[in-house]
Amino acid sequence: MKAPFPIRRSLCALLACSGLLSPINTFQAQSAGFVNFESHQTRPACLSPDGKRLFVVNTPDGRLSVFDVSNAANATPILIREIAVGLEPVSVNAVSSDEAWVVNEVSDSISVVSVASGVVTDTLLCKDEPADVVFAGGRAFVSCARNNLVRIFDVATHVESTPVTLTGLHPRSLAVSPDGTKVYVAFLLSGNRSTLLPANLAPPPPPPTNASLPPPPQVGLIVSADDSRLNPRPNMPDNDVAEIDAPTGSVLRYFRAVGTVNFGLAVRPGSTEIWVANTEARNLIRFEPTLKGHAVDNRVTRIDTAGAGTVTAFDLNPGIDYNLFPNDAARATALAQPAAIAFEPGGAFFWLAAFGSDRVARVDAATGLVADRIETGPTTGAAANPAAKRGPRGLVMHPTNNRLYAVNRISNTLTVISTTLRQVVTEIPTGSFDPTPNAVRLGRGFLYDARLSGNGTQSCASCHINGDRDELAWDLGDRGGSMTTVTQNLPVGGTQSFSLHPMKGPMTTQTLRGLSGLNPLHWRGDRPSFLDFNGAFASLLGGSPLSAADMQLFRDFINTVVLQPNPNQNLDRTLPTIFPPGDPNAGNPISGKNTYLTEFYQPLLSCNTCHAVPTGSNRLLISGAALQESQAFKVPQLRNLYQKTFFARSATVPSLSGFGVTHDGTDPDVFTFLGRQVFGTFANDLTRRRNLAAFVLCFDTGIAPATGYGRTIAAANLGSTGGDWALLEAQAGAGNVDTIARGLINGVRHGLLYRPVTGDYASDQTGLGPFSHTQLQNMLSTGAATLTFMGVPVGAGLRLALDRDGNAVTDSDEPLPSLWLDVSTGTPSLSWSAANASLVLEFTDSLQSGPWQPVTESRSTSGSLVSVLDPGAVARRFYRLRRP
Repeated sequence: MKAPFPIRRSLCALLACSGLLSPINTFQAQSAGFVNFESHQTRPACLSPDGKRLFVVNTPDGRLSVFDVSNAANATPILIREIAVGLEPVSVNAVSSDEAWVVNEVSDSISVVSVASGVVTDTLLCKDEPADVVFAGGRAFVSCARNNLVRIFDVATHVESTPVTLTGLHPRSLAVSPDGTKVYVAFLLSGNRSTLLPANLAPPPPPPTNASLPPPPQVGLIVSADDSRLNPRPNMPDNDVAEIDAPTGSVLRYFRAVGTVNFGLAVRPGSTEIWVANTEARNLIRFEPTLKGHAVDNRVTRIDTAGAGTVTAFDLNPGIDYNLFPNDAARATALAQPAAIAFEPGGAFFWLAAFGSDRVARVDAATGLVADRIETGPTTGAAANPAAKRGPRGLVMHPTNNRLYAVNRISNTLTVISTTLRQVVTEIPTGSFDPTPNAVRLGRGFLYDARLSGNGTQSCASCHINGDRDELAWDLGDRGGSMTTVTQNLPVGGTQSFSLHPMKGPMTTQTLRGLSGLNPLHWRGDRPSFLDFNGAFASLLGGSPLSAADMQLFRDFINTVVLQPNPNQNLDRTLPTIFPPGDPNAGNPISGKNTYLTEFYQPLLSCNTCHAVPTGSNRLLISGAALQESQAFKVPQLRNLYQKTFFARSATVPSLSGFGVTHDGTDPDVFTFLGRQVFGTFANDLTRRRNLAAFVLCFDTGIAPATGYGRTIAAANLGSTGGDWALLEAQAGAGNVDTIARGLINGVRHGLLYRPVTGDYASDQTGLGPFSHTQLQNMLSTGAATLTFMGVPVGAGLRLALDRDGNAVTDSDEPLPSLWLDVSTGTPSLSWSAANASLVLEFTDSLQSGPWQPVTESRSTSGSLVSVLDPGAVARRFYRLRRP
C-alpha cells in the first residue's frame, strides 16, 4: 500500500524542497545565453580524503556536483549537492569532505566551496587560464597555463606566496609525490624542439610528382632545433615536466623528451615514478600523403625520478599498420588522445582515459602494455556516432570499493566502472541540469572522435587541442596534388583570382575558436567555408568524408566556439598605458591603437585597411608580391595573437615554442614582423612599432575581460572589494557583461541579477527584493549575506542567476514535488516522480538533533516513479526531498 504523507504508523515523511529541477537524464534542447568556450578539463573529479564523497565539475553549467559514494553496495553515486562556482570549472581537489577548491578556467579563479553551506566561501584570483590545483604541506599549488606560472596559496588563510615562474609552455596537470615534498607539473604544449628554417635559408622543395604542376613556391622547412642551418640556433629546452620543491617553491629540475602534448600525469604509488599521458607529433615529416592516418603517436611515458630521471615512452598502439586504410582491426582497439591516468592502490596497474577513442584502458605499469579495454560508449549500430560520443577526460580510482569513475567531457556524464568485472556498471549525468545547446551537443563529437580516422588513432583535435592549437607548424602539402584557384570579390568592385600550388609549405596550426564569420578559411583562404574541410577526414585522417548532414552539424558546433577574454586588457575593457609591463621594449597600446586605425604606412593603407576591426581581418587574400612572399595569403585575424609570444630566435634566450607569428611562424613577434620593409616608414620607426605591437597584443577577442571575473564578498572583506563590485556594475551598465550575485541571504541560497536600468538586483524568488546596492551592502556588513559577484557573458545572467532551466519559473519559485512512503512490508519504500529524479532524498532520526543524511541505497525507476528502499530504518525516521 502506498500513501502520500502524512504517513500512517510510526514513520513520518517530511517534505522540505525549495523547488524541482529538470529530469536528470534529459538534455536540454536549447539554453539561452550559453556561450561555448570549449575549456580544457584537467582534473574534473576527485574523492574526499575519507573516500565518502565524489566531487565532479559540471563544466557547462558552472557548478560543482557532490556525490555520496559511501555505500559500497550501491554502484550509483548519489547526487547530494550542487554548488554554483565560476565560469568553466575544469578541475577540483578536496581539502576535506566539506571543503573543495574548484579551478575556473574562464573566470581566472579558484572557488573555495563548502558542501555544508552549499556556496562559495572565497574566490581567489589566478590569471591566466588556471588549470589544476593540488595540496602539499598546507599549501595549494595552482597551475596558470597562459602565464607559465604556478601560484601558491595557504590552504587555511588563502594568502598567496610568491608564484613559481616556469620555463615551459602551458603548465596544466599537477601531481604530488607520495611524501608530499615535490609537486610535478606537466606542460601541455611543450613541443618537440621542432622549429622553422626560414624560406631564404631552406633548400628548394622537391619537385612535384604530378608532372602537370609548375615548380612549387620557395617555402620554409620544419627542422629540429639542432639543425646546423639555423642561424642563430635557437635555445629550445623542450621542458615537458617540472619538479618543484613544495616547502620552498623552487624549481628543482625539468624532465625532457616526455611528449609533445602532455595531458594528465600521475604518481605511481610506492615508487619514484611519474607517468604522463601524451601524444608525440610527427610534424618533422613532410607532406599530407605521408602523414595520412599517422600525424601523432599516442603514448604514455614513465619518468623515474630517482637519480638523473630516466624517461621511457610506451606506444599505446604498437604494431598498427599505418599504411592500411581502412584498418578496422586497429580501429577496434586503438587508444587515441590519452588524457588522464589513475593508478590502482597497489600501483601494479593504472587506468587510462583515451579521450579520442571513447575507451578506458587498464595498463601494466611494469611493461606499459595494455591489459584491458573498456568501451564507454556504443561501438556498433546507429548509436555509434559522434553525437553519442562520451569522451572520458578524467579518472578517479576509489581506494576500497573497486570502482573507477570516469568523467566524460563530451556527453557531460559520469561513468562508473567495476575494476574487478572490467565493465561499465552505470552512467549518470554529472549534475541535475545540462544547459548545453543542441548545436554543441550534436556536433562536438566530430572534433574529437578518432574513430572517424582510418585506423582510430587520431582526430581533428589531435592537432587542434580542445579546438585550439598545438603550438606547432605542419607541412601538409601534396606533391601529387592539383592547383587550386581562389577567386574573391573586391570591396571596390570586380574580382581577383589566385592560383595556389598544392605544395604550400609549413603552416602553423590555427585555432578553431572564433571562426564564425571569418570565411574564407585557412592561411591561404582556400576553404570557402568550414564545410570544405570535409576532405581532410580522408586525405589526412585516412577515413571517409562525413555526410553533408554530419558536416553541417560539425560546422554548427565550431561556430559556437568563442575565444576567451584577452588578459592583457584592463578589466574595464580599456587598454593599459604600457605593455608588457616591466619590459624595456614595452610600448603604449593606446598610442598603438591610434596608429593602427588612422596612420598610413603606404598611400591609402593603414593597418586597419587589411586587419580590420573587430576581428583583425578583412578576410581578403593578398598577393605574394605585395606581401614579399612566394605565394598569396589571407589576412589572418589577430584576436589570439597575444598567445603567440614564446618563440625566441636567439641562442641564449630560452624559446618555449618553435614558431612565432605569420603563416609559418617565421617571425618571433609582432615587433619583428613590423620591421619588414613592406611596411614602409613603420619599419624604421621603433617607437611606433613598439606601440603597434603592444596594441595588437591587447587586441579585443570579442569577449569582455570582466567576463568570469568574480569576488566573494562578506563582512570581513567588504571594504577591500567595493571597487571590484562597482566595476562589475559599471561593466554591466556598459553592456560588456551581465553581473550576477549568488550566495546566502539570511542563511538561504539565492541568485541575484543586476539590472543597470533600475540600478538594483532582481532575485530568484517572488517577494524577495529587488535589492538596491545599499541594501545589499548593509546585509553584507551585518553578516546577513555572503555573496559572490561575477561578470558573465551578456545574455547569460538570467540563466545563471535566476532561472537555471529556462522554463520561465525562477529557481526558488519552482513548485514542490510529492513524496510517497509505503511501509506495508516493514521496510520503508519511498517514491517520487521520475521527472524529479535529481532530487536528494534525506533522512533523520530526530527532528530536534538531526543531522539530515542522504539515503544512499540504490534507486530504481519503474514507469513514472523513482523508488528507494531504506532497510536501515529504525522504528521512527523522518524523510525529506530537497534540491541538490
